[in-house]
Amino acid sequence: MEDASRLFGTGFTYFYDLLAIELRNLEALGLAQQKMLEGMGVLAQRQAEILDGTIRRSLEVRPSTNGSTSPVDLAINQIGSLKTTMQESQANSNILSELAARSSGEVANILQSRMMAALDELKTALEKAVPEKPAAMPAALVHQPSAPQLSTPA
Repeated sequence: MEDASRLFGTGFTYFYDLLAIELRNLEALGLAQQKMLEGMGVLAQRQAEILDGTIRRSLEVRPSTNGSTSPVDLAINQIGSLKTTMQESQANSNILSELAARSSGEVANILQSRMMAALDELKTALEKAVPEKPAAMPAALVHQPSAPQLSTPA
């Protein structure tokens, strides 16, 4: 009971400290959300650039097939084009994955840093609210199980 009166008797500074911690947590969440949205924007912009490039390449004028090229030459050109497209797709996929990972890492770092700071702040607030460690409970108040009593018939 004495600890509770000390906790409430200090002008609610402990609760103000908790409120301040919570406000800083909300601020960190807002910053993390902002970073996440920025990352999603960069990712969407890059995807749009990739899509634009893909559409432009697919609409480019192809060499005419007026009979001067053989079907084998056309097949070889198509194979080369397919290989180039696959390599570009893999490179684009790698870029998108790296952008997403970087953005996620920044968000996780913001949240983890805030969690660590909040734990330190909570520890400090508790130490300020209850400066000395609570005294050990008297042995008479500690419940110690006794050996079971066996009743013997008389």
